[in-house]
Amino acid sequence: MYSRVKPCGRTQDASNPYCIATTGSTFGAVLDMVTDRCSTAGLLVVLSHLYPQYMLVFMYLLILDFSSHWYHMYSSRGHHKVVAAERNFLLRFYYGCYPFFGFCCVGTELFYILLYVLHFDPTLLIPFINVPVMQLCYYVCLPACVCKNITNVAQLCSAAYSVAAEDVALANKAK
Repeated sequence: MYSRVKPCGRTQDASNPYCIATTGSTFGAVLDMVTDRCSTAGLLVVLSHLYPQYMLVFMYLLILDFSSHWYHMYSSRGHHKVVAAERNFLLRFYYGCYPFFGFCCVGTELFYILLYVLHFDPTLLIPFINVPVMQLCYYVCLPACVCKNITNVAQLCSAAYSVAAEDVALANKAK
């Protein structure tokens, strides 16, 4: 009669590949990617209005996030967190090492959220330890965000190459 509702959100990304792999759900894979992309897009659009001097940066990050994940999902014919053995070594490490994957995903989202919070109170301190939130944002979360976006560039390049190689193979086969 009652069902247990599991907590959801970006921080569950580390467990998602296991859940998707064990259920084999295409719907779940697409839902995971769409919700991840939409939540990131929402944050980046809001940040582009709060920090208009960085609007182009946020828009480029949004475009990179959407295009790299869409290309990768299309080229892998399945979940965007699945990487073939012949693909880029950085992608294999990123998706294969869950602690690193989690650091990048959670750190990136936390970076965006902290930028939002810091817009309204740049002097905010972390309770009990009295460390400025700005230090957490720039020393911990910014490196995660940079790593994730470097991975997004590798993901886009690898997937675009794979799609182009498939087109060439199909064209050669048709001859």
